[in-house]
Amino acid sequence: MARKIYAPNVHLFAFHLKDSHPPNLLWDKCNTLLSQRFGITKTLEIEERAGYRVDLLKDKTDDDVALHFESKVFLDGKSLPIAGLATPLRIHDTYVLALNLRRPEFDENQKKTTPLDLNILELLNPSGCLMPSEIRSSLGQTLLLTVWYTEEKQWLPWKSPQNRQELRELADNCLREFIPNQYPLPNFYREGQLFGSPIFEYGVPTQEEDYYHVLIWVFCRTETDDKFTAHYSTFVSLFCHLNKVVAAFQRSRQVHHIVRQDYQAIEPYINKIFQGMPVDKLLTQDELNQFKKYLKDIPQKYLFYSQLISELDHYRLDVDINAQNYRRELNDLQSQLPAEDISFLSHFFNEDYHLFTEQIQSDLGYFQQGTGILEKAMAAIQGRVNLEQAESDRSLQDTVAIVGVGLTAAAIGATVAPYVIPTEPRQPILPPFSTNHFHPLTQSLFLSLVFGATGAVITKGLTALIQNRSAIARRLTRLIRGSSNKTAKLPTSTQQTFPQSQKSKN
Repeated sequence: MARKIYAPNVHLFAFHLKDSHPPNLLWDKCNTLLSQRFGITKTLEIEERAGYRVDLLKDKTDDDVALHFESKVFLDGKSLPIAGLATPLRIHDTYVLALNLRRPEFDENQKKTTPLDLNILELLNPSGCLMPSEIRSSLGQTLLLTVWYTEEKQWLPWKSPQNRQELRELADNCLREFIPNQYPLPNFYREGQLFGSPIFEYGVPTQEEDYYHVLIWVFCRTETDDKFTAHYSTFVSLFCHLNKVVAAFQRSRQVHHIVRQDYQAIEPYINKIFQGMPVDKLLTQDELNQFKKYLKDIPQKYLFYSQLISELDHYRLDVDINAQNYRRELNDLQSQLPAEDISFLSHFFNEDYHLFTEQIQSDLGYFQQGTGILEKAMAAIQGRVNLEQAESDRSLQDTVAIVGVGLTAAAIGATVAPYVIPTEPRQPILPPFSTNHFHPLTQSLFLSLVFGATGAVITKGLTALIQNRSAIARRLTRLIRGSSNKTAKLPTSTQQTFPQSQKSKN
């Protein structure tokens, strides 16, 4: 005998960041699917208001904040009335659409409607109009299906192993009927009980691909339906914070993949740089220019990498903030229902949330090493470039000094020449090697060259001597400091060993 369900309900809870584009996405999607899929002419009109949590229906009243509608679907050629309501609201920075589609429990004569085959669920989600890929809300959504397991079985002892298995099969079959064939089914995650009835959760939040959140709640007690209806607004808040936590974690996984690729590229990049850096010789000008280019490239890599780390940490904060909001709503619910077991709802905070934060925190601790590597590489390259630049500048200064002294000495030689070389007025300048006697002008040039060369050689020697003495002085200073440190430690060592020798004598 085919299983039947009584008064099935589909609840869509969709969440969209207020500042996302387009901001009116949820309201437009709602109007489109109601008109195109269910032939409803009423439209959802929004009026923005100030406040942390506000109902946005334009014509709302104090007692009613939802748009009510009725329609019909056709099952096996038979017309079946359905009803529903759409509740638009904003919770802080998040727009929320709570859309309900249901087969009423009673007909127009206040008689109970007949139980239906499971394929009624397909008609409440025609062409997958409620699927995440169709709604496309920026912060995700939760689909909640509630069904009565026919009137004659709603009181069955569902906690017995046989009946629990039967209820699990019912939930799985409801999911298959509700989700069109072209969409992947979410994986089964866990099961439990809430308000005295079994509930089944589908969609593993750590799964990055094809994740979406579906709950199937099989009502076995009338109190379950009553308590859910009474605390409906709390469930809206809980699902809002839950989806924001999962959305932040899912986005952190996207950043994680990018950071991991960059981190894996850092070490080969740095190794390539330092393998091309000679240790025992000065850099050529081409090598120096290349390392200066690295000094421009590394800060850009460092900035981009640091921004990714900051983005990862931002999602960690998002997860933490919204998880704390989830716990606050949970505590409020527990305070209103102190005798109820709501451990099914607590699981998300106690298990999933802590798994998310541990994973992101682990990623941060691991990938932050990359910034340290880039910083150290940048400092090492900067130090080498500065050293090479200092050597180049000092060499240039030495050259300028030597040339300057040489020119000055040459000028002195030219000045002294008239007093050393006898003048021979009107002596003609003869061709080279035509006489063994140099012309006075030639002798003056030679004298200037000798003076200049002598000055340059002396200057070069003095410069080298001064530099060597400075290096020797630095070495002696380090040796003296090292000896002083060792001497300073001796009294402590003596004081530590002296009592031991006394003890040995005693």
